[in-house]
Amino acid sequence: MIQLIQNGFFCEYEMNVFMRMFFGKEDEGRVITYFSYEDNHIDAVAKIEYCGRKYEKKYNYDYKRRDDETDKIVFRCFVVRAFCDAAQNIKKVSIPWGALSGIRPAKVVRQMSEKNMTYEEIKRDLREIFGVSDEKAELAMRVCENEAEILKDVKENSASIYVGIPFCPSKCLYCSFVSNDMRVAKKYTDDYVRLLGEEIKKGAEIAERLGFNIDNIYIGGGTPTALNESQLNSVLSSLEKYFNIGRLKEFTLEAGRADTITREKLKIAKEYGVDRISINPQTMNDNTLKLVGRNHSAQMVREAFYVARDSGFKNINMDLIAGLPGENADDFKYSLDEVIKLDSENITVHSLCVKRAAKFRFSEYETADSDIMNEMLSYTQKRMRETGRNPYYMYRQKNISGNLENVGYAKKGCYSFYNVNIMEEVQNIIALGGGGTSKLVKGNRIERIFNFKDACEYIKRFDEIIDKKEEFYRIYSEM
Repeated sequence: MIQLIQNGFFCEYEMNVFMRMFFGKEDEGRVITYFSYEDNHIDAVAKIEYCGRKYEKKYNYDYKRRDDETDKIVFRCFVVRAFCDAAQNIKKVSIPWGALSGIRPAKVVRQMSEKNMTYEEIKRDLREIFGVSDEKAELAMRVCENEAEILKDVKENSASIYVGIPFCPSKCLYCSFVSNDMRVAKKYTDDYVRLLGEEIKKGAEIAERLGFNIDNIYIGGGTPTALNESQLNSVLSSLEKYFNIGRLKEFTLEAGRADTITREKLKIAKEYGVDRISINPQTMNDNTLKLVGRNHSAQMVREAFYVARDSGFKNINMDLIAGLPGENADDFKYSLDEVIKLDSENITVHSLCVKRAAKFRFSEYETADSDIMNEMLSYTQKRMRETGRNPYYMYRQKNISGNLENVGYAKKGCYSFYNVNIMEEVQNIIALGGGGTSKLVKGNRIERIFNFKDACEYIKRFDEIIDKKEEFYRIYSEM
C-alpha cells in the first residue's frame, strides 16, 4: 500500500484518484506532498519513495487569489500535478486531462465562464493551472458552448422522467450496468411491468403535487426493447396515461441491441410519441461482437437502423466503445466510419470503462494502452468535425481506459435535452423502475434517492419503492 502524507494543503481524495493511476494495491511506498502560498506565489513539491528509490518534482507558479472556492481548486491542481510529474519517472501514464479529476470537465469551463472569464483566460487556466492538453481544452470548451443552448431554457420547476428497464438478452463482457439476463429473468418481467405501471402513476402524482413541468422522458436500461411487444406497450401506455406526453421536449427510448429490435416494437414506440431512439452497436466488427457476448452481427445493426428510418424516426443515436478487447485503432476507425455511413443524427463514443461488476475484470483480456486510446478519440473528433456533428455533452468515469472521456456528438438541432440536463445536474430527475436514481436539484444543493437495482428486489420490496416517492416529495419540499 502507498502511504500518503500531506503538508500545507490537503487533497486526499484527489490524490488517491491519481495515485491509483500509477500504483496498485500491492505496491509499497510513500508519497509526501508539501505546499505553500506566500506573496502571490505557489510552491508545490511531491516526493515519492518507491522500490528503494526517490523521485521528486517541484512546481512554482505566480498566482493572485480570486475566491476561496477557486483558490482551493488551484492549490489542489498544483499538488496533484507535482505528484503526477514525479510518478511519470516510475510509470508512463497519459494524462491529457491534467489535474482535472471530476467527471464533468465542461462544468468546470461553464463555471469559469459564469465568472466572466474570457475564452482566452479559460484556455490559459486549463493549460497552465490544470495541465489540460490543447486538444482536450478545445473539446471541453466546445461542449460547454453547445450545451449552453439547452441549459438556458431549463426552468427551476422543470423535471425529466427516467424509466429503468433492467433486462438484457445477455450480459456483455464489459458491462457493469444494472441488468438481468432475460434467459433467466423472463419469468418475472410481467410482474415487473405491472408494478412499474403503479410507480409511474405515483411518480406523476408526486410531480403534480410539486408543480413540476415534465420536459423529457428517457427509457433506459438494460435494454428496454428486451421486453416483448405487449410489455413495451404496457409501459408506454402508462406513461401516456399519467404524463402529458404532448408537451415533452424529448421522448427517448433506448432500443439498444439489434437483436431486440422489431418493426412492431418501433411502431408501438412511434405511436406513443417516442421521437428519439438509440441503436447501439458498440462495434461494427463481428469478431468483437461475438467476443463481448452480443448475439447479433454488424449487418443486423444496419438492418435495424434501416427499419427505424422506415418507421419514421428522424433522430437516432448510435453508441460505440473505444478500446474494446482485441481491437486496435484501425478496428475502431472502421466501426466509426461504418456508423457515419448510416448517417445517424447522434453518435456517442465511450472510452472503455472496466468497473468491478464487469466480467471483463476476470477475463484474460487487457485494456488498450493510452496511446491507442488517444488515437481512437482524436480520429473521432476529426471525423465528427468533418461530418457536421458537434460535441454537446461529455463525462468521465473512474477506471476509464487512457484516463479519457465519453462524448456525445450530434448534428445541430439534434442534441439530447435529457443527456445535457442530467450530466450538468441542473434539473430534477424522477427515476422510475429498477436501478433508477432520482435527483433533486435546488440551487447548489443536490439530493439523490436510489431505487433498488435488482428487478427481483424491486418486485419484493415494492412498498418501499412507493415510500421513496413520498421521500422525494418530503425532501424537495424542505429544500
